[in-house]
Amino acid sequence: MSKISELRLHARNRKLPCCVKLNDLTPEILAHNLFIYEDLSSDPSNISTETTYSDRVENAVAGISLGKQVRDLSEFYKQIHTDEISLSCNYKPYNTRFAMLEPGHSISYHMDPPNIYNLICPLTHDIILEFKDKSESLFYVCLVGEIWFINPSYMHASHHEAEETRIAMLANFDYSEKVYESFTRLL
Repeated sequence: MSKISELRLHARNRKLPCCVKLNDLTPEILAHNLFIYEDLSSDPSNISTETTYSDRVENAVAGISLGKQVRDLSEFYKQIHTDEISLSCNYKPYNTRFAMLEPGHSISYHMDPPNIYNLICPLTHDIILEFKDKSESLFYVCLVGEIWFINPSYMHASHHEAEETRIAMLANFDYSEKVYESFTRLL
């Protein structure tokens, strides 16, 4: 995608809200995902940091998602990529993964590629989502078991203030006219 096309798609995405709560996991699906996490996390070879960094570099939004902050992220942020995650939503998620953020840390402001939409669902602790919209910060609390759409075209950050490592599920789904139109109907 050319930089001009990327900027145009970011501008179009900005007509959508910065985030939308899509659904809640059933207690059974929440328990299933926690079981999968516990099983996979017991093997250190499943835990990824370099993949996280190289993926961020490959998909970086110029001038926003790179630098020392991204490299330092691997010190307190890790992921386990798996196709075993269950999400109940109307979109076709891929790149499903568990994300572990150590206590007292944040994922600093960044933007993601505009043609890849994001889903987040906390498994163990609520997540404080922060978005920059013009000159103001908007805060949302994503509760355990809630599935949220995160608009990649807003500067966004995630904060974790609990005493234990936060486990969340992340996934992506592709931008399409059909998906875009479904979000405009939510407005």
